[in-house]
Amino acid sequence: MKNYKLWAALALVAAVIFWGFFGSDSQAKTQTGVINTFEASEVQPAVPEVQKIKTQHPNTKAKDIQFDGSIRVAAKQVVSQYQSALRFPKYSQPLSKFDTDRLTPNMFYPVSMPIDEQGGKLTVKLAKYRFIYPENIHVNISGAEIDKVSVTLMDVDTKTVLKTQSLVASQSSYDIKFKANKDYPRNLQVVAKVTVQNKKVPVVAQLQYMQPSAKLLSIGNAYSDNDKMSVPLHLEVFKAGNYRIRANLYASGEPIAHLTTKGKLSEGLQNLSLSAHWSVLNPQASSMSLSEFVIELMSPSPAQPSLFGSSEIKHFEINDFVFDSLQQLPYQPSAKELKSLTFLQNLAN
Repeated sequence: MKNYKLWAALALVAAVIFWGFFGSDSQAKTQTGVINTFEASEVQPAVPEVQKIKTQHPNTKAKDIQFDGSIRVAAKQVVSQYQSALRFPKYSQPLSKFDTDRLTPNMFYPVSMPIDEQGGKLTVKLAKYRFIYPENIHVNISGAEIDKVSVTLMDVDTKTVLKTQSLVASQSSYDIKFKANKDYPRNLQVVAKVTVQNKKVPVVAQLQYMQPSAKLLSIGNAYSDNDKMSVPLHLEVFKAGNYRIRANLYASGEPIAHLTTKGKLSEGLQNLSLSAHWSVLNPQASSMSLSEFVIELMSPSPAQPSLFGSSEIKHFEINDFVFDSLQQLPYQPSAKELKSLTFLQNLAN
């Protein structure tokens, strides 16, 4: 039991530190990485050796806390990940084609249901997970030998049926659209009742729908700002609060950096800037671009979920930026980041 509690404590500490560094979003890459690290350590076949580590607590006497070897291994792996992350500022982290959570931040993962013993299945796909008014909700239903389809849009919380569409045909794929409605509740679900080979198969998929909290209207020309390239953003804010805006930076068509900015914005026309540290840029790139914009009104408390905005710009080209105009000095982690690293190192040692 003690071992379990220590594991839980270490997991919580690591998650909090990484959460603060990378920020939250549903599908955060950092959280996944930390969890995988712990799982890898837990399956170590060796019997862990117990080591006593003295930890000085404020206003108390030093006390002995026992950490076993496997926890130390996990802590060292977390330290290694965190050290790598600290090579770059948190507003400008490296990005590769394998970082699918950041490249497709609003992806809906298809829901499938088996329909026979030969491996046949019925699949429901949505264009995205989170819809912002005035977007329509697009649903695709696919599977072999579908005869009838009835699709209901429902309020998850009250179970109220909002819209229903029914189709009778014999085809393998159906595209259904629910028109935008500003009165839709946030939490929705699509309930598909499909008749396949005289059998009724139900499939349920959940999504979110909301009014935009802000809208990205335009983007200015990139400029040199000491050791970083900055790009001004022009927004219309409908709901004031603390905002986080994210986007992915590409060079010659390849993803190179995930950019993040935060700021407290009032209602009306407002400005923020995304920045890319020189260390993530490609000096030889002939062109750069920004895409996959996420405008988030951050949650003020655990009881209130984040709200999201929309963007009139899907893709922005950055032309004629001079890399040599940047001051090319190594990034220096902040005092808070170094303190977190020291804490993790103490756990590992």
